[in-house]
Amino acid sequence: MNYLRWLVYFVSEAFQNIKANIVTSIVTIATIAISLAICGLFLGIFINLSNMLISMGSQIQVIAYMRDDISVDAISNIKRDAAVMPEVESLEYISKEMAFSVFKEELKGQKGILEGLGANPFPASLEIKVKELFRTPQGIRGLISKLKITGGIEDVQYGQEWLNRFFAFIRFVEVFALIIGGFLILATIFIVSNTIKLAVYARREEIEILGLMGATGIFIKAPFLIEGIVEGFVGANLAIGLLYAVREVLIMKTSMIFTSLVDLPVSTTYFMCGLIAGGIFLGILGSSISLRKSFSLLS
Repeated sequence: MNYLRWLVYFVSEAFQNIKANIVTSIVTIATIAISLAICGLFLGIFINLSNMLISMGSQIQVIAYMRDDISVDAISNIKRDAAVMPEVESLEYISKEMAFSVFKEELKGQKGILEGLGANPFPASLEIKVKELFRTPQGIRGLISKLKITGGIEDVQYGQEWLNRFFAFIRFVEVFALIIGGFLILATIFIVSNTIKLAVYARREEIEILGLMGATGIFIKAPFLIEGIVEGFVGANLAIGLLYAVREVLIMKTSMIFTSLVDLPVSTTYFMCGLIAGGIFLGILGSSISLRKSFSLLS
């Protein structure tokens, strides 16, 4: 029962702190709301962009061209050996005749180019789709090295220049997200801790009196921690409202390509719970940092 009475007292003191320092509290709540909204929007864009890049990565293909003098049995052996390689998700055999037929279809009205062409110049090939786990420069190089030592394969192509640019862009997005996300989190913690520090200084005389009366550190600090939790919770809910409003505006005013970048990367419930947990965490962390610094200065 004493614990419940203390909890009621701490919560009451926290709300009195908020009411007595309404301007500071509003600044703290607004800071958390804006920071979480920016982080949430940035996180949504980053995850959706990553998913788009992964989808693009699914189009990565390695094409193995076979020698013209290869036998049917050798082709069957190559297909069997390639199919069991750990990097291979699927493969399709393109015969010389199929390759020539596709080329003629692509020419359409320009078939005059084919006049005078003698034997079929196109080699048979294997179009190999790479498993997601191996869609990396190292994974693709490993697959190519295995294909090149396979008897009957003359050449292997995989769009090296395009892949190098693609993977470099993925690395850039990941590093950019890490830097910006880290900066936003640190900025939020700094601002929250400093705004709560103002509340501590505003009540420094009362805190000193409580200390002289024998109040423990947790007894003095608990209302400020609860204040941080309340402000983080309110700020997170405001952030959810801001993100919803921004998303609705983007859906109405922008193209489908950009709209897809701000779609929720997870279910609405998980996303909202994540933001609320983030807001509470920032409130507690900011309060803790502020209290540690403030009490060291007051002592």
